[in-house]
Amino acid sequence: MDNKPISDLHNHPSLKPYGNATDIKTIWDSFKNKEPKDYFKAISVRKWIINIVLKKMATYSQSNLDSCFEGHNRLVFCSVYPIEKPFLKPTRPFKKSSGLHRFILGIIFKKKTNANAIAIDKKIVSLLSGISIKTASRLIDPIHDDSIDTIDYFNDYIFEYQYLLNASGSKSNKTIHGKQPQFNLVKNYEHFLTMQSDGTVCGIMTIEGMHALGVYNKKDLFETAKIENLPLERQNKLKLSFIKNIEAIKKEEFPPFFITYAHHFNNLLVGHAKSFMDAKGTFDPGFADIFDQSLGQDLGISNFGMQLIINHLLSRDNGQRILIDVKHMSIKSRESYYELLENMRQDSNALQDNVPVISSHTAVSGIETFAKALANKDSFNLDKDSYVSLWDINLTDEDIIAIFKSDGLIGVCMHDGRMPGNKFRKLLKKADAETTKKLHVQMFLTNVFHIVKVNLTYIRKENETRTTSKIDEIEAWKTICLGTDNDGIVDPFDHYNTSADLPAFRDKITEALTYYVTPEYNGFNVINLPTETQYSLSELDDLMVGQPFVEAIDKVFYNNTDAFLRKYFSKGYLAQQQEDLIV
Repeated sequence: MDNKPISDLHNHPSLKPYGNATDIKTIWDSFKNKEPKDYFKAISVRKWIINIVLKKMATYSQSNLDSCFEGHNRLVFCSVYPIEKPFLKPTRPFKKSSGLHRFILGIIFKKKTNANAIAIDKKIVSLLSGISIKTASRLIDPIHDDSIDTIDYFNDYIFEYQYLLNASGSKSNKTIHGKQPQFNLVKNYEHFLTMQSDGTVCGIMTIEGMHALGVYNKKDLFETAKIENLPLERQNKLKLSFIKNIEAIKKEEFPPFFITYAHHFNNLLVGHAKSFMDAKGTFDPGFADIFDQSLGQDLGISNFGMQLIINHLLSRDNGQRILIDVKHMSIKSRESYYELLENMRQDSNALQDNVPVISSHTAVSGIETFAKALANKDSFNLDKDSYVSLWDINLTDEDIIAIFKSDGLIGVCMHDGRMPGNKFRKLLKKADAETTKKLHVQMFLTNVFHIVKVNLTYIRKENETRTTSKIDEIEAWKTICLGTDNDGIVDPFDHYNTSADLPAFRDKITEALTYYVTPEYNGFNVINLPTETQYSLSELDDLMVGQPFVEAIDKVFYNNTDAFLRKYFSKGYLAQQQEDLIV
């Protein structure tokens, strides 16, 4: 196992320790979530069902900094996520579910919202996320308190940001790889170059969900799809909160490098894609049965949402540029954003003015166009006969080309909830440990090589029309990196489920490519989407475009991210003025 550095474009190292400061002393420490037996009586149907659900989730620390350092993860993008209120309010009495699922969910959560049901919600949120009951209460109680009419997500963001700020400069209590590692937030690429070392984990601030910068009327969060639909007074108040809070974060010591503009629920600015899974069987309700994502789902970018992007986030007039992460955005929203950037590029092709698209923790659908993706509704049945998930949240070939043209970056996730179709799930269900490892490598590489194939096809077609300034085919690899979503309340790859396991995962990828045509990898070769045939060695060699596969792997696990930061995290590109920052 080598000790090459690894970067991770999207994880949540502060979510658990910030939310559970009593049990987790520092951001370095590993933690195992409470178990159902800690909260529920010895024998109960509720406890039995919750145990089944939790077996699919990461109920332990994945990206605590000891784990990051052990896994040579030297560059972590620290995503701050104020938990969305609709994520804390089950849709009792679960009317959209089937009769049996309604019965099962009634046993787990209770069918009516009362004090007993709210107490259960707090315990289940704690079990899923690792936050304490005290923090769960602080987040959940205002939802049900009629005397509170404001939800201040920005306040939640500031407190978690402050937690990371206080952790910067701290050291682990352990000796790992012969060193006592240190954590340092970095504010630009030049700062990163001075701070990086064999004994340091460097962190870059990011935000998941534009809701983090809003101060909402509580009623509006649950009842209104777009900000323009609000009464004028409340509309202006919410707009002003976003504008003021963007100005505020741009003056922080460590402004966020990018913001994931949408998330699981409506933020009144932009349409989000469906992300919660449907029921998978007769006795297995999905998250979509528990939480209602329908408000604002699949809409485009609101007029004010677009103004915020152009005039406030991407603008350098009010401080440094903050890039946009399109993960979780609906297809309509992504399409509008790509069109905006295309128009901006036509005005100027200079690197200084180019805006790269980021998709920080994603997967591919293998679907060619937005139109084809929109033709079918996201559902369990849509993925029934496919190897990868065909849902709109995953990238189409049109997305991949738009990101390539923008000089952007795609963080491929490691997520059994988001990536697979049912064909893969069936294989996984009956697999032993070694087969499971090979399947997860196959899924990851299928995503990687599909992105390369789409990029390379675009490059070759583009080069046919050019007599000069042809695009180097090696560029097909430049947009791909790792974006695990560790500690993001996910269903991770078994055996590669923490940051400490990333070197072993990279080694398994190396093995799979080294022994590609051997009998032991028969049936585990990279899948060619959308045909779902397996790539031959000659086809794979063509996609490698002359580079050794070890070099390609290094690009995915670190080098592409480093090259991207060199261009777009520099003081010059961000237009970051040191005197504007709080020091």
